[in-house]
Amino acid sequence: MEIKLSLKPSKYWMAEVAEQFGTEAESPTEFYHTEGNSFIKLNAMLFDREVSVLLGELCWYKPLNTVKEAQNTNDYWTLTFVQSEDAHTYYLLDNKTKQKTQTHKSTVLYSSKMAIDTHWPIGKRSRFVAISFHREWLYDKLGISVDNLNNYSPFINLLTSEVGVYLQGVSFFEQSISLDKLFEGSSSFTWKLLAQAQCYKLIADFISQIGRNDSEMHLNRINQNDLKQIEEIESRYFIVNKPLPNLEFLASEANMSLSKFKKCFKQVYGLPPYEYHLNQKLEVAKNQLLQNKWTVSEIASNLGYTSAANFDKAFKKKFMVSPTRMLKEI
Repeated sequence: MEIKLSLKPSKYWMAEVAEQFGTEAESPTEFYHTEGNSFIKLNAMLFDREVSVLLGELCWYKPLNTVKEAQNTNDYWTLTFVQSEDAHTYYLLDNKTKQKTQTHKSTVLYSSKMAIDTHWPIGKRSRFVAISFHREWLYDKLGISVDNLNNYSPFINLLTSEVGVYLQGVSFFEQSISLDKLFEGSSSFTWKLLAQAQCYKLIADFISQIGRNDSEMHLNRINQNDLKQIEEIESRYFIVNKPLPNLEFLASEANMSLSKFKKCFKQVYGLPPYEYHLNQKLEVAKNQLLQNKWTVSEIASNLGYTSAANFDKAFKKKFMVSPTRMLKEI
């Protein structure tokens, strides 16, 4: 099922989404729909007349993808954060290229000239926030003169480019806040004000993080043959309950040098191979713990850990809580 999801505010904003599901929206800014165990919930807001925010939470038990269509202008940019229980997939399209990234957590900045096709994991919960803004609004907030943009960071250069996209995997989430605060207390009369502050903080944190390491700033350009090779390697060898082969072997299978393989893999998935594989394991472990069907030892064994202590150490490093403690708090 494909749903067109506009990020441009209008009085028919949610009504247009509801129509595609054959139902009606609660209001111009709210939509909630269920089908059996599946659900999708959207909440839209407009700040400062130039910033639109779309919060979404969904769990759909059939194939579902949402499409943001391209516009003729490059003046608007969208910063999107996604957290999923299983991997979601982005397809980013412009007139010349088609790019793909697949991960549990993602940060994507893209221009309004790009079409974005997001495929959601089946039967797994996902949350996202999409913050769209006019680039001159951001220049104004940052105190930047539009007549002298060349003296600023690569981030600003990206905003002034004709077409551009910045992709980032889970690293932003490892160093920043989770999205949970945006989805808490939505019934409170102060929630919209708090949500606005939180969204602006996300923008500021994103700019600050990539500004600390301009060398990581890139237009994510990878040729289609290399992309295909990396995706095939990920699909064939990155299995959560099996050890990851050494990188020299994986690079050879991809017909790449070791350095090129590591660079291309990080471009596509946002993390180095071993870290990506470890995150896969730990995300699965967390989901299994939350289901409360297995013991910690059973989960560790199922994921290929020969030592429960090693599993406990890796889990606690990522989630700041031991698996035993998480299990007790369910």
